[in-house]
Amino acid sequence: MKHSTLYVVIVMLFVFLPGKKLQAIPSGYTFRLYLQAIPSAQPEGYVPDSLLTVRAIRNAALSDPDRALLLLDEAEKRESLPQFQIDWTRAQIYGGPKRMERMAVKWAKRVLENDSVRNNPQYYFNMCGNLIESMVASRDYEEAMRYARSMIDMVDRSGGSDFNYHHSYWAMARVYRAMGNPDEAYKYMGEAIRCCREQIDIKQKRGHPIVSNELKLLLYELNLADWQQADGRTADALKTALSMQEEIERLRPLKGGAFPHKIPDASFQAKEGIMAGKLACLYVQAGQAGKGREWFGKLQENPLAGRNPDLVRLEIEYYKHTHEYGKLVGKARRLADPAAYDDSIHEQRKEACLLLADAYRQLGKEGEANAFYETALSLADSLNRRDNENNALEMATLLETREKERQIERQAEELKWHRTLTSVAVGTLFLICVIFVLVVRHSRIVGRKNKLMAQQIDRNLSYRNEWQAAQERIRQLEGALAEQAAPGITEKKPEEEVVRADTNEADKRYFEELDTKIRSEQLFLDSDLSRDRLLQLTPVGKNRISSLLQTFTGENFNGYINGLRLEYSLGLLKDFDYYTIEAVAMDSGFNNVRTFQRLFREKYGMSPAEYRKSLVE
Repeated sequence: MKHSTLYVVIVMLFVFLPGKKLQAIPSGYTFRLYLQAIPSAQPEGYVPDSLLTVRAIRNAALSDPDRALLLLDEAEKRESLPQFQIDWTRAQIYGGPKRMERMAVKWAKRVLENDSVRNNPQYYFNMCGNLIESMVASRDYEEAMRYARSMIDMVDRSGGSDFNYHHSYWAMARVYRAMGNPDEAYKYMGEAIRCCREQIDIKQKRGHPIVSNELKLLLYELNLADWQQADGRTADALKTALSMQEEIERLRPLKGGAFPHKIPDASFQAKEGIMAGKLACLYVQAGQAGKGREWFGKLQENPLAGRNPDLVRLEIEYYKHTHEYGKLVGKARRLADPAAYDDSIHEQRKEACLLLADAYRQLGKEGEANAFYETALSLADSLNRRDNENNALEMATLLETREKERQIERQAEELKWHRTLTSVAVGTLFLICVIFVLVVRHSRIVGRKNKLMAQQIDRNLSYRNEWQAAQERIRQLEGALAEQAAPGITEKKPEEEVVRADTNEADKRYFEELDTKIRSEQLFLDSDLSRDRLLQLTPVGKNRISSLLQTFTGENFNGYINGLRLEYSLGLLKDFDYYTIEAVAMDSGFNNVRTFQRLFREKYGMSPAEYRKSLVE
């Protein structure tokens, strides 16, 4: 049967296999670049395989996102990466360097449709996180909320397994914050922090790495402190920041080394510096300038001070709170310098210019203040124009992508239709012939097998009948010898052995008497035969009858009785060929024909009909 199925599958593959695979058309704006960058005469292997890895493509996206998208198209054409990894990387490129959030949403949704992602909670959570960020950036809050809730639902279904389920609550908090609902945002952020701490405790007890979870906890608490500070809840923000400082101290013993067991020095120093700067600003806002200066001194002692942009911004924020505008100007001018950016039109540069304008105005230098205000306005206009151009380009890319996808679908349908028309006639005829040959061959093989099995069954029944007759003769001889034996010459055995031997002999005698009575009177043909009735035929107690049957037949009550019925049915199938299978089942003591057929196949390896057929072949 296995060979027959294999033959059919091979034939179908040859008949219906397409002659040419459709080449995937690159999507969106990259299609035009694809046509320009890849000449038709270029050999297929012109891009080294080493460049078609996820890491290499992500590295390329940092400097040239369009080239990275071309590499993804090539990887998709060569099928050198799983499809969900290709789509995932596209979503990250569009949501990152390209700043096309709608395109990022499109590819992220496609990733979430992949079974490899849906069946892996960690993959699903990470992709949902990227998707929600893009939806929040594009102000699609309702859709972002739906995916955030899907993460919560997965947590509920899984019971909170070992993956980072606290990420779902964090996502929900960010969506509520973006929607302008701070109460719900604080509620879910608190839940995220609580779950993260619980998971840290569980991992510590198991001896697992905790660095990634500790860093997540720092991120959550930093977000919470920023929200509280922005909402004017300075005391709450300070309390949260102090809790973060405790987390920093817990991480200190893990400083120096590589993830996931250790935290690298630079990463730890950055977290430590951010914490010091945050506390310095909050203490000043809370009216505790002395403690603020103390923490600001720790910020300036940090090895990354003056070099890390986040730390520089915290220094500027501190000078703003302490009204030290001269020092603020010295720090902010670095951020306003076009040479500090790869692209002079940058959001952070605009913010730095606004800070400088305000600082110069506080210092009474209206000329410098106005100059920086004008620069900030110019940057704002340029950023707005760029955003509008990006939005227009993104919409055009989406439309072009959809058109290309529809074109691919139409081509696939046309190819499928033409292939079907050209192959259906010859293929169907050939397939019918092959199936007919295989069916005939299979029938002959099954027939020969069933005939051999039927012969073996008949031999086994003959051997059993002979064995039963021999057993009866042995019992008769043993009885005669027992009557002739003299009591005085019997060997005396220990009392315990005598009792055990007598018990075994009694059990054997009881079973043989019961078996003989059931077979001779054909009690097994009664479909209502019960265990209670069986107990009436033997002095053996109710508690011993099951072990008696198990010992001498290897079956329980139902197995023993059904075995006798099946043996009886063999004779009916052989001697009464005009009996229907249902009639044979009923006459053999079975209540329904399905049970009979199932038990018959389990015991003899063929159906009753196949057994009967093998007798006449």
